Amino acid sequence: MSPNDVLNELHKQGILDAKQQGQIAEIEQKKPFSLHWELRSILYIGILLFSGGVGLLVYDNFDQIGHGALLVAIAVACAGCFYFAWRNRPDWTPSETKSRSTFGDYALILGCLLFLTLEGYAQYAYNVFGTRYGLVTLLPALLFLPLSYRFDHRGVLGMALTALISWVGVTVRPLELYFKTNFFDQRTVFSAIGLALILLGTAFWLERRRIKPHFTYTYLTIAGNLLMVALLGGLFNFNEIWIPFAIAIAVACIALDRYARREKSFLFLLMSVVYGYIAITYLFIEYVHPEDDGAYYWYFIITGIGVVYYLMTQLPKRGKS
Repeated sequence: MSPNDVLNELHKQGILDAKQQGQIAEIEQKKPFSLHWELRSILYIGILLFSGGVGLLVYDNFDQIGHGALLVAIAVACAGCFYFAWRNRPDWTPSETKSRSTFGDYALILGCLLFLTLEGYAQYAYNVFGTRYGLVTLLPALLFLPLSYRFDHRGVLGMALTALISWVGVTVRPLELYFKTNFFDQRTVFSAIGLALILLGTAFWLERRRIKPHFTYTYLTIAGNLLMVALLGGLFNFNEIWIPFAIAIAVACIALDRYARREKSFLFLLMSVVYGYIAITYLFIEYVHPEDDGAYYWYFIITGIGVVYYLMTQLPKRGKS
């Protein structure tokens, strides 16, 4: 409801008289409009464009400038960003806190992006890590994870978890799952499941200890998607053990749904429904496999209506996220 609708309703109920309604409406019309999120979005886009521009500059001019000069320039810029972020670091507290400078968080995220550029370019130019490609992704994870807690930055935490997932050799891209070979190997699938369970357990343990409990949402979003994609990969590719994977997906979907109800989070409800629907549809097509084409038609019609109806009926209760 808009502010005017609320005021009209309060006036109809006799809570506000016409004069009070007019005064409040005038205040609502004249109050400043917040550009906080718009400015944050512009700053983040600027950081991404800057880091991308640096990468293109390196790619186009490394033969003229020289590897050493480019590496030094990137390292100096990276160190400068980290220095600025450290000077404006917030006081350590287990609860949520903010940087003492408006640009402290942006300097930190830019420093992390420049570190990735520096690391990748050093590997390209001098083959610093040799064939130990796992080390290339492990180093950012080991650096970004403590930085995210010290500076209370969920964006850096997301980068750290992504690097950790990459270290295990997993790329979370649900839409391309069937077109990649990542989940054709059982060791990769079970490694992804194990890592996801470790991250989920860590998130709940830290939340119970009240250590950055607001980070739980980021942990669950990334680890939850990783777990569900890995389980779907196992269901799709390992026909001899499809039943345990189907049961695991059902348990995970129920757990996501219960967590969504408790936290009033529409995102986790959506994850539960979407991943569950993909699994059920696959089982229907692969193992039920009706001969009548009309059965497929009615399946998608009925289940599609059911999914939309369920989400719409739950949306008002979980509309916070």
